[in-house]
Amino acid sequence: MLCPRCVQGEVVKVRIIANDTCLFVCQECEASWFLYEDIGVKAFVDYGTYMEGLGLKPLWSELQIIPE
Repeated sequence: MLCPRCVQGEVVKVRIIANDTCLFVCQECEASWFLYEDIGVKAFVDYGTYMEGLGLKPLWSELQIIPE
């Protein structure tokens, strides 16, 4: 799915390795949503801010992309 925020990147489903949480992240602007149904409907969360709030580094190496 094309990101509704930046209209440039693909939104992919990922798993945060450290805590096994899933979310949907734009590969370009890093806008994130917790539920697929919320993409483009509810406000996004910034991936970096969310990760730092968990005490984790905001790096893609902290994620595992889940193929659809």
